[in-house]
Amino acid sequence: MKKIKANRREVQKAETRTLILASARQLFETQDYDKVTIRGVAARARIGLGTIYKHFPNKLSMLAAAFSDDLKNMYQDALDTVPNSKSFQTQFVHISKQFFIFYTSHYSLSRAYLSHLFFYEREWLDEINAFDDRYAQKIAQLIQAAQDRGEINPEKNNHILALALMSNYFFVLTNSFLREKMTDPDQLAALLETLVEQTLL
Repeated sequence: MKKIKANRREVQKAETRTLILASARQLFETQDYDKVTIRGVAARARIGLGTIYKHFPNKLSMLAAAFSDDLKNMYQDALDTVPNSKSFQTQFVHISKQFFIFYTSHYSLSRAYLSHLFFYEREWLDEINAFDDRYAQKIAQLIQAAQDRGEINPEKNNHILALALMSNYFFVLTNSFLREKMTDPDQLAALLETLVEQTLL
């Protein structure tokens, strides 16, 4: 009986967390970050302020948690649709474009995510960095498969090449999406593809 009650509490806790983050996303999407308040999130979620603070100590931690969750979902969606029979270059651009589609479709929310990235608390930075490491490992695996097919020079270190390609992605994201405010995922993907072609030479 105690185990059932404990499991029920865990489910309720997870559901409340999901509700809080969904409400926070809606506000970050429609308001400037500085104008969003924890009180406003609580009102939208129709829960008490105390309940919010049981899950998140401040507004920035809510933003970081939402970003971490969305990163994982974007990555999984990209992997589920990656064209296995295509070239590595096509695969990498496909995966990256799924992120571009999300960011451009949720423009204000994504700009809040990315512009506050370096201000996140250590626990969230560690979680996001761990995600980046797993992502790099997956890209390295795809590169190795392409090397086995004779598609990429086998003398290239697949892990270093993966990091170089991810740098290309981050350049497009920070320079074109954040700084130049480019909102067409096809244009972002095309720019990335040009950089990838040069990196794979």
